[in-house]
Amino acid sequence: MKRKLTVAVLLLAIVALIIMVLPTGREQLLAIARWAESAPALAWPVFLLSFGLAVVAMFPGWLFMVAGGYLFGAVTGGLLSFIANLLGSVAAFFLARTYARQWVKQRLEHNSRFSGFDNAVERNGLYTVMFARLALLPNNLINYACGVSAMGLRDFVIGTSIGCLPILVANVIVGSSTKDLFAAIEEGSLERPQLPFALFGAIIAILILVVFLAKRFGPRLNDPEA
Repeated sequence: MKRKLTVAVLLLAIVALIIMVLPTGREQLLAIARWAESAPALAWPVFLLSFGLAVVAMFPGWLFMVAGGYLFGAVTGGLLSFIANLLGSVAAFFLARTYARQWVKQRLEHNSRFSGFDNAVERNGLYTVMFARLALLPNNLINYACGVSAMGLRDFVIGTSIGCLPILVANVIVGSSTKDLFAAIEEGSLERPQLPFALFGAIIAILILVVFLAKRFGPRLNDPEA
């Protein structure tokens, strides 16, 4: 939890620095976003493939969610992020069920947060994966943990789709708000010294959401029917 909060605050500081101090970097980032919007036939597949492979490789997916919102806007970026995250999760699920089973079991043996995962899956697989996502357990490791459990694909897909949605939406909004702020500054409709309240508010909302979800759904992993 502390690590997630630290990363979010660091992201806030980096974005604020770019907005307030580095106009050249801001212009380059805006140019990338404009290119992505103007060439969806190339940008969309590249984003989907990169995000999906990142999930399989256990790279932090929230970075791609923020990037999706920034590059493609809240609606399109959210949809692309949802698809890519789900496809990557399913690929990791099947990888754990086949070639990486022994490696995953060794990783989980040393992770106390997954000590009761198998028992919870036996009681209710769908609720277990959903609550694990909502409680913000390591998202990519959940994919592999489910793969070596007795969980069915249907429960995995439904639980993943629902459980990842709140954080996905929050991160996509951060990305799209960042692009809107950059554009407003470039167009002169936002003064440089002014604090980017929309972006700050979005990141603060993520911090609150992280704490709420972890406290609300974490205990339910021990009793999925609670």
